[in-house]
Amino acid sequence: MDDIKRALLGDKEAAKRLTDAGWLLPCPLCGEVVDITSLSPRLLRPSCNHTYCIVCWSCNTMFGWDTDYGGQFDTVAEARLAWNTRAPILSEREMEMLEGTE
Repeated sequence: MDDIKRALLGDKEAAKRLTDAGWLLPCPLCGEVVDITSLSPRLLRPSCNHTYCIVCWSCNTMFGWDTDYGGQFDTVAEARLAWNTRAPILSEREMEMLEGTE
């Protein structure tokens, strides 16, 4: 099993290895590649003006964008780590069933 599957199953060490290597897990809704994007802060409150979030351009999923409509993360690394360590949505058994290996 590779680090991507391990991370999707909730393995935090695998997620950290992917994060350190600059990888992002696929979108949990459509499975497509996601991107880190920088949003312009819209408020004149510097403590709330975070700029980075994760976006799936295929299904328009956004992760970490809602802090005052700017973003939730101050750095690309912070956004990548939060994305890669999100809660798993499938169990190992469900993933095997989805892949047809069971």
